[in-house]
Amino acid sequence: MVSTGGRPRGKNYEKNLAKRERLASKNGAILDERVVKGELVNQRLLQMAKSFFGMVNSDQVAGRKNPTYTYNQVQNIADGVLLRPIGRIPTDTLRLAAYSTSLISAIHTNRVDELHKFAHISKKEGLWFRTEDEDSQIDDETAARMKACGKWFEKMGDLVENWSGRDHLFPVFEMMLRDTLTIDGLAFYLVRNAFGKLIEMRYLDPATIYPVDPRKGYKGDKSIAFVQIVDNNPVETFGPDEILWPHKNHLSDVNMRGFGFSPLEACMLDMSGVINTTRFNRSRFTRQPPAGFLSVQADLSPDSLDALEMQWEEMVSGQDDSHKVPILATSAGEVKWTPLNLSNDLIYEKFMQWMVSFVLMSHGMDQAELGLRLIGSQSLSEANQMDKSLHSMTRAKKSILSYFAHTFNTIREFREDFHGIVVFFPGQDPEDEKEKMAKEKDEVQYLKLVDEVRIKRDEPKLSEKMAELYGGSEEDYKFAGAMLLNPQFMQVYNQIIANSSQGNGAQDTFQADDPVPVEEQPQEVDSDLVFDL
Repeated sequence: MVSTGGRPRGKNYEKNLAKRERLASKNGAILDERVVKGELVNQRLLQMAKSFFGMVNSDQVAGRKNPTYTYNQVQNIADGVLLRPIGRIPTDTLRLAAYSTSLISAIHTNRVDELHKFAHISKKEGLWFRTEDEDSQIDDETAARMKACGKWFEKMGDLVENWSGRDHLFPVFEMMLRDTLTIDGLAFYLVRNAFGKLIEMRYLDPATIYPVDPRKGYKGDKSIAFVQIVDNNPVETFGPDEILWPHKNHLSDVNMRGFGFSPLEACMLDMSGVINTTRFNRSRFTRQPPAGFLSVQADLSPDSLDALEMQWEEMVSGQDDSHKVPILATSAGEVKWTPLNLSNDLIYEKFMQWMVSFVLMSHGMDQAELGLRLIGSQSLSEANQMDKSLHSMTRAKKSILSYFAHTFNTIREFREDFHGIVVFFPGQDPEDEKEKMAKEKDEVQYLKLVDEVRIKRDEPKLSEKMAELYGGSEEDYKFAGAMLLNPQFMQVYNQIIANSSQGNGAQDTFQADDPVPVEEQPQEVDSDLVFDL
């Protein structure tokens, strides 16, 4: 037997080992042992450590000023998981605020209702595609590729087995909106077949997805890039190409980097003021301050002061606060009442409006979108409430939809058969039909011809339309749309047409009535036929 190093075993090693194990089992000294990273760890010690961490994590000890990780979180960090920084608001708290706070819920519902119309495949208003080169023409092959890609995104993948049971674009789009506004994160599980082709994508809870430290790996396995953790317990692991975990707002702060910064988290920092204000308003009715105090213009003797106090208490205080009109008789002269019960309701209302304006500001929403009339500065760009609301919705709409388009384009790049096209959302800034007509009217008067405007609106030229309605060829009406609807231009244009018509008419008349005379050739005279008279 070859020794592998260390002190060699003696002759009675097996006998002594059995004796030690028998004594340990008899006395109950060792209940359970397990190997953790090459070291023997007693199970009792683990239970004590767990109890200690649980005690430290309690609200009474840790509170919110000095937050600490729980035992399970510390174990996950030791396994290589990059958890959310402990100083940030937990995702459970953010979602609880989104579900239980009426103001936050109204803001998120308003955004969802406004943007949910883009959750379908449409060329006018929804998810659609364009070529990578915007100036290139769309041929039949590209159009077919766009249509196939649209069906793939609408069904969230190919029509494989159990495709009808997975979430499609319509419900996933709402989940994406709420998760972006609440925790600023999305999570897609990219499913591939045996050949490595992306066949479907499934939406996961982004609050349960955590990255793994690439230097350590998950429990030493560097092929694992993401871990799904539910209730501080890892339930699934993923490779680097299986999870897409983007964020809208990125931070370079080393203490907050790696996780998004949602508008709800930003306004939660101000919501502590709202909570304190609510507590102040509630305590105002449970612990009332003195209503006021009496003052007299002269010095009172102790007996007179006691008599005045007795009269006041008998008249003002009574059963069930049944007050009477106090009529006091005193020899001290004038008695003055100074009230202390100031109108705090107005102060509370102003402070609440001020705090609500901070919440709206963090979400990029105007008060007019929620039908509120708060104290604040008027918008400098828009005059009325409708225009301000439209401006605010358009700004937020473009920001969120551009983020979604970037995410979908990242997923599209995994499919080689969808090359050459780009995902975008048309109809983000729809113009009012009256405003559009007024704009085109101004353009056609000074800048563009009638045919140019018609081509821009995907309508046939005026010559084609007139030939279709009144017969004839397009050549007969080819200059019908070559005009500006400007009085000066129309006058010059009519004069040019009249001169052109007169020139053509004179030429036609000359050709019909006065043909060009043909010069007669002199005829030779036969000398035999000439007679002298």
